Amino acid sequence: MPENVHWGYYDAAVKPVLRIASGDTVRVEAMLARGLPRLRAAGVKDDEIPEALKVVERTVTERGPGAHPLAGPIYVEGAAPGDALEVKIVAFEFLHPYGVSGFLPGSGTLPEDFPYANFRLVRFDPRAGTASFAPGITLKLAPFWGSIGVAPNPLVGRISSGPPGPHAGNLDNKELVAGSTLYIPVQVAGALLSMGDGHAMQGDGEVTLTAPRWACTPISTRRPSSPRAK
Repeated sequence: MPENVHWGYYDAAVKPVLRIASGDTVRVEAMLARGLPRLRAAGVKDDEIPEALKVVERTVTERGPGAHPLAGPIYVEGAAPGDALEVKIVAFEFLHPYGVSGFLPGSGTLPEDFPYANFRLVRFDPRAGTASFAPGITLKLAPFWGSIGVAPNPLVGRISSGPPGPHAGNLDNKELVAGSTLYIPVQVAGALLSMGDGHAMQGDGEVTLTAPRWACTPISTRRPSSPRAK
């Protein structure tokens, strides 16, 4: 729902859309980074795009400097500054069986070799756990959240969803798949956890500044605890 989305920023001033207790399991749906234009540019037909995503793109007009529509924030009862928020990623599901990857002029690690824009539609087979990248090239799906984090300290104000920081945020860490656990230093009461920017899979970094992106539904358990390293 649009009222559960804040686009392009983390901010302690955003009111929580849900309050949960320690140990609760939550189902979250989130839109792919940068919205729907790249899906259309890659050849996705309008009737293939879930209507809920079109509503979010059309109605969420307040946007920050970052590219990520984030679901949340979620208030975790008992979480306080100085704690560590334990986030257990339980499972992922696909809202649509495709994603898009690409690059823009001047971006990525080889800008001189690719001074133009290009986007590729990648079709998924969720049952097989694979993605068809190109004829003869099949990749294994390994979905994770590109951006997952808590609200920053109120004194910091609104920050871009682009760079990561003490609040976590745009980590783009391919290891944060189902079964993983993330510990985030709590900056504000309730933590105010948000997430988005689903990646279907990724190599060792975003060499084009993108990875195959998709809208997703992970099921996550969140439990505040004392600071720890693991």
